[in-house]
Amino acid sequence: MVNCIKKAKSLSIRATVLILVTLTFLVINQQIFAGDPPKKKADKWALTLSINPYYDSNVLKYSDKYIQRFKNREDPGRFHINRIDDLTIGYSAGLTFSDKFIGKLRTTLGAGYDTDAYTYNSVKTWATFELFFRQQITKSTSAQFSYSFIPEFYVRHFRDDDWVYYYGYTEIAFQPYTFSKDNFSFWVHQILPWRTTRARLYFTYSRYFLNEAYTEYDSNDYMFGFRIYQTLMKNLQITFGYLYTNSDAKGYDEPTETRDLSDDSDATNYEHTYFAGFKLNFPEIFSRPNYLRTNFQYQRTFFTTEQFVEIDPLHAGRYDYNYRLFLNYNLILIKNLSATLFYNWYMREAGSPSEYNDEYISDEKDYTQYRLGVSFNYLITF
Repeated sequence: MVNCIKKAKSLSIRATVLILVTLTFLVINQQIFAGDPPKKKADKWALTLSINPYYDSNVLKYSDKYIQRFKNREDPGRFHINRIDDLTIGYSAGLTFSDKFIGKLRTTLGAGYDTDAYTYNSVKTWATFELFFRQQITKSTSAQFSYSFIPEFYVRHFRDDDWVYYYGYTEIAFQPYTFSKDNFSFWVHQILPWRTTRARLYFTYSRYFLNEAYTEYDSNDYMFGFRIYQTLMKNLQITFGYLYTNSDAKGYDEPTETRDLSDDSDATNYEHTYFAGFKLNFPEIFSRPNYLRTNFQYQRTFFTTEQFVEIDPLHAGRYDYNYRLFLNYNLILIKNLSATLFYNWYMREAGSPSEYNDEYISDEKDYTQYRLGVSFNYLITF
């Protein structure tokens, strides 16, 4: 726990120092070159800096059952947070280099760092590192390969059955559920001949590595799908799409076990995600562009374990229905600086066709959550 807090503080400090040093460089850079002549070569480098404070109503996605237990100070050892909600500060920095190495076709290389630092629950602070390569193939076709890495993501503490076997229902039986993640992604983007329609195809391969208490949840995930962007009017664009994901979990945690001969949880599942949204450009405010973007997602997840419900009540026959709504209002404040007001809402309804574990799954996995905040984004090209 102490190490998690130290890591969280370290990530937050490094992100803050990075932002401050970069902003100082920008100020000095602009002062030195303020008198440069207006004509210059096209910029090849772009640096994006963002700060993103927001309120999170349910940082660990607890159901009503566990919110009440937290308030009543029940289950010693389960709760390693100071409060259910939190004020979070997100920081991100991205650097890209673009040039035309193949005729008139643009190539872009990029790297990024993103972290969310939680004020009261530092155990939840996490970060992402990313690299990508984007290539224009024709005037209307482009593709991108990317890799991202999450070194440690804290989900919450759960009661581990293996620890219960040796220590009983004591505090130590609650073990942290954390994972690291590799993410390899590819997409290809096509502008269709009539120019008002764009299409993007996705494929992603992800690897989840759980901490030693939950290695049965290690998994390989495969996702593919598409997204369509359609311009209806000059100021209105709609989008819709579909994603299919298959998560193949390990399902055992002992060297001598196999999934078929295991008495552990098997979280193997597949899911369908449908989404739709729009972007609406408003009349300029004091000559500043502004727009509203919204997106709604509906996700159905089905767990496919063949374990008996008595052995794996959390996954046997389980299904999840997830609903997500994203609202963003963006306004250009000054040149290269924009602000985005956002509201994100999440809801999950979980259950099972079996009366044996339907209520249990619902009590464990149902939740509602929202995030409300603002993001300030600064762009400099050079």
